[in-house]
Amino acid sequence: MEHVSVIIARTERISRSHIIAALAVLWLAALASALLAAPARAAVDEAEAATGPPVYIALFAGSRSDQCFDPGNFAAIRRMATLAADEVNAQGGIHGRRVVTRLLDDLRDDRQAIANMEEALAEPDLIGMVGLGNSNRAKAVFTALGERIGKSGVPFLSHISVTDLFAKHANVFSSQLSQDDDRVPVMARFTRELGFDRPAFVGTKGTVFSEALGDGLRETLGDGKLVADHRLTLVEEKLDTASVDAMTADLVAKRPDLVYLTVGTDRTADIMRALSAAGITPALFVAGRIAALPPEIVAAWPNALYQLTVDEMPEVDNARLRRLIAADEPTNWIFEGARNREAEGWKTGACKERPETLVPTPYTAENMRALATGARYADMIALIAEAARRAPPEASVSGLRRAVVRELSETYVVGRGAFKGLFENWSFKPKSRTAARPTLVVIKPQGIERTQLAPFQLLRGRDGKLRRVPTLYIDVDLISTSRVDDNAKTFFAEFYLSMSNSPQADIGRLEFANAFLDPRTGGREISIETIHAGGPSNAYPETMKIYKVAGRFLFDPELSRYPFDRQLFTIDVVPKSGDQPFLVQPPPANLRDDRVETDGWTVDGKYVASEEDFVPVVDAYTHAPSVVPFYRASFGWVMQRQTTDYYLRVVVPLIFILIVAYLSIFIPKSHFEAIVTIQVTALLSAVALYLAIPQLDNDTATISDRIFLFDYMMVSLMIVISILRINRFVAPRRWLVLGLDILHIAIIPLMVLVVGWSVWTLGRA
Repeated sequence: MEHVSVIIARTERISRSHIIAALAVLWLAALASALLAAPARAAVDEAEAATGPPVYIALFAGSRSDQCFDPGNFAAIRRMATLAADEVNAQGGIHGRRVVTRLLDDLRDDRQAIANMEEALAEPDLIGMVGLGNSNRAKAVFTALGERIGKSGVPFLSHISVTDLFAKHANVFSSQLSQDDDRVPVMARFTRELGFDRPAFVGTKGTVFSEALGDGLRETLGDGKLVADHRLTLVEEKLDTASVDAMTADLVAKRPDLVYLTVGTDRTADIMRALSAAGITPALFVAGRIAALPPEIVAAWPNALYQLTVDEMPEVDNARLRRLIAADEPTNWIFEGARNREAEGWKTGACKERPETLVPTPYTAENMRALATGARYADMIALIAEAARRAPPEASVSGLRRAVVRELSETYVVGRGAFKGLFENWSFKPKSRTAARPTLVVIKPQGIERTQLAPFQLLRGRDGKLRRVPTLYIDVDLISTSRVDDNAKTFFAEFYLSMSNSPQADIGRLEFANAFLDPRTGGREISIETIHAGGPSNAYPETMKIYKVAGRFLFDPELSRYPFDRQLFTIDVVPKSGDQPFLVQPPPANLRDDRVETDGWTVDGKYVASEEDFVPVVDAYTHAPSVVPFYRASFGWVMQRQTTDYYLRVVVPLIFILIVAYLSIFIPKSHFEAIVTIQVTALLSAVALYLAIPQLDNDTATISDRIFLFDYMMVSLMIVISILRINRFVAPRRWLVLGLDILHIAIIPLMVLVVGWSVWTLGRA
């Protein structure tokens, strides 16, 4: 019996020790589960995606070190491509096979571009290629390896705009405009619409893009419509002086009223100087960006300047990229601005340091251009992956390639289907295999300092024909916002809406897409009051119509960072009828009113953005799928939630609760019941406080939730320590009691200070 008693005692001691250890392990597991839940989920997703052998997508791009500061394109491509591949892999990859991207830098050299293509085609598990935008470089690649590219069957989503380069290769597509289907028809039709009858063309000899554009315009306009056609000679990438002089003399004699100028952005200023010196200053239709020309040259030109654009509308951002930045820390999306130490200008003194007071921001035109470039690559990666998933699960690499080409040729076809990407919607024309994207005309009118959309645009309708679409010059001046409801996802707004007084500018043609729709009445909860209907007035400009609008609007809150969150509030304007589309041109940002009255929020920035959206339609009889596109203009305000109320109602009470629970350790152990009573009361008080604050209908834990969870864990740890200090198996071991005291007296306050500092930092961000 004595032996039995000893065994029972030892078993009881071991069991209690195991219980104590198990409690500690459970507490640590709960802490780890709360803090590491998202990374663990990501790890599981990556494990699921990595079960099969990898497949590869090659990316072709060109870095440049000749500019004083890095434009950021290459860095944006690398970052966005990695994010796109990670997203695909987190969703299981392609039938369990992980997608790996390889970024090949051609250094803006034709020979290196050819070598990169050879390297890509040598990869047996290659399922797609993306990039290669320079027309001359693309010509060199297809001249050397065109047959091999075509026979490989590898889907190639290029950025080539001259379709003749890849016309005979059915596996090559382009994310750019078609020279024949887009640029040339729009430029020619726009010329006729504006009444120009003496156009001339000035390009560069031997440049693929320039030669194709000149030939296309001559063919489209018809014989004799171009009063002059000059292809200037390049000598070491610079314009030959003799050919420029001959061109200038000819234009002086023929006096064109419009000149199509496609000699490269850097050389356009030289031509403008030569023409101005010769006394001839017609309207110019430049192939590059007006904004990239020297401001003094543009300002001095006494006539209108035109350009085509796809990605960059004046004073208007890409709505999807804006939402991408708003959902994260803005500094994570800065790519442009790094100093290029290899640039020759630093040696010659031509490069100048940027002002120290210049605060880096992702919203500069240069950085947004880099972000757009990276997003376009990301979309192509996601599109290839989406199309490849349509192949049977057991498909080989060649089967995946065929599936992608088939989907791009049959499913993602203009008018039939579209892939909704991070940058925009992607569909391709079956004949040219180029992306169906709106070709917009930008004008820099004489006497106006900034560029803007032309008064009308030429967009292709469902029948493929160009149709005239008006540009509405609209501004939204936000007066106030209030009654923000995170759970209902609504806010109340008052604003003035002004628009140009033109026949097409009618408030009846537009609709506020995110106005709250009352389910009881079926109507939108907004009111519109006419302040000025246009025309002569002693108080208002006769060229403007002004309205006052008030009502409830919807927004999409991202609450994971609550209460230190930034939210995006927008007023979305769309055509009321799909048969009467329009585009929106806002005034310059620096001329828009910044004053906004808000309730509990601080305005952190404002912008105007646009995006093309679509409504998927399936014919009920034939089951034929189609898409109906429409354009949405969003006047947006980024607002930071004010946190003073949260600190007073939540953070300060939790600090006092922790202090009270913490001080209980200094009560003598003989009053154990009082110690535990205080600590348990502190825990229940924290729970009651959590239940008393407004609850958010959110699927993910907010920062506020994590603050409370941390408080629960700290008080619970104090309770566990208090119990262990008087436990008869722990109390005799002084070293163990000393360790518990150090944990309570020193380590817990240190943990609270670290978390408190993190919360304070978030609140100040």
